Amino acid sequence: MAENDRPPLQSTSNPTVRRLVRLRDNRNRRRSRRVIVDGWREAQRASDAKLELVGAYVLQQDAAQAESLIGTPVQVVSAAVMEKISFGQSPRGVVAEFIEPDRKLDDLVFSDSPLILVLDRIEKPGNIGAVFRCADGAGVDAVLMSDCQSDLFNPNSIRSSLGAVFTVPAVSDSIENVQVFLQKHSIRVLAARVESSSEMGDADLSTPLAIVLGNESSGLQDRWQSVGESEVHGVRIPMHGHVDSLNISVSAAVLAFEATRRKAV
Repeated sequence: MAENDRPPLQSTSNPTVRRLVRLRDNRNRRRSRRVIVDGWREAQRASDAKLELVGAYVLQQDAAQAESLIGTPVQVVSAAVMEKISFGQSPRGVVAEFIEPDRKLDDLVFSDSPLILVLDRIEKPGNIGAVFRCADGAGVDAVLMSDCQSDLFNPNSIRSSLGAVFTVPAVSDSIENVQVFLQKHSIRVLAARVESSSEMGDADLSTPLAIVLGNESSGLQDRWQSVGESEVHGVRIPMHGHVDSLNISVSAAVLAFEATRRKAV
């Protein structure tokens, strides 16, 4: 039977539907090593990044588009099933299931003078996704996640990144392994700290460089004081109002675009 000749899934109690619903639980999804992607733009970016497609679930009128943009297998579903398996209140046209890629630090390939963002202990998946959107726009070579509580492929991360979690090379690992990796590749580290005496305008943002951004509520605290035997200097974005810091994704954007601007000069 051809892929597009499969009978539509009509019942929300179908075993495939129940399995997809279970994968909406983050622990089940991580245990199964699956990535569930909602929306045409995000699914196409996952496909372009060579993630292995398990199945794309669409309404009848969208089957041909799914095969063209994402690939096969494509499974037609009823409107009730689409609503059941979708993330959030409103279905976004397609739900695609991919196998989670196995990404390791030593698999990363980047330029001789890379710009890297390091996210340390970030909790909110929406913030992670927003940083990836900024990283993609600024041409960051990679995003490393050290001891982050939220995973890269949380549905909120995917949505807020507009699919950039698939376009920017990224690995999640322990702080120890991330630091060893940066030291191995002779990448200088700079830590974003609101208490730093060094303002961004005076800081050395030349590459190769990794900029570390800390937890949303507590920052970096005493983490990232050094990497190996090298001291990690701090940098702060000058603030001229009453608050002392920006949202992590805004901070990432300001620092990354400034580093990119200087690199181009």
